[in-house]
Amino acid sequence: MEYLQVFGENKEILNEKIERDLKKTLPDKKYFMIILLFIQNEKGELLVQKTSVSRNSELAFTGGHVTFGDDGFKTVIKEAKEELGIDLLPNELKIIDTLCIKCAYVEMYYTNKKINIDDLKLQKEEVEYVKWYSIDQINKFIEENNFRKGHIEPYKTLLKYLNK
Repeated sequence: MEYLQVFGENKEILNEKIERDLKKTLPDKKYFMIILLFIQNEKGELLVQKTSVSRNSELAFTGGHVTFGDDGFKTVIKEAKEELGIDLLPNELKIIDTLCIKCAYVEMYYTNKKINIDDLKLQKEEVEYVKWYSIDQINKFIEENNFRKGHIEPYKTLLKYLNK
């Protein structure tokens, strides 16, 4: 059974956990956290993954839930390693924003990193494949309803960040 870390209304870590399947039953002013990782290459393209069949076969960004005892920063490093086989250094990551959506915080991280996708070691239980896509291509996927719904608002936040 997987337990998620519970956070307070100021994003503080509480000494509480909740079963992943019960995360949407958290009372008011208590939240679970999801991290999203946006990886951009030197051409300005973003790394997008096609999730496995067991994860609904969706186009999405790398991400995951913060498990009990962890924080967003530790989770983003862990998820990059687990899902993609990438070792990220703390100084390669920049937190760009945190959205609060219903009973969840969505903490967004960005890195600009040269990665050869042929060298990645994908977690087959979660990721079918990864590919670099331009902003225009991702926008088209979203228009055609071919992108994970929960990643669209954070993606729009990323675009504002990149246009600063």
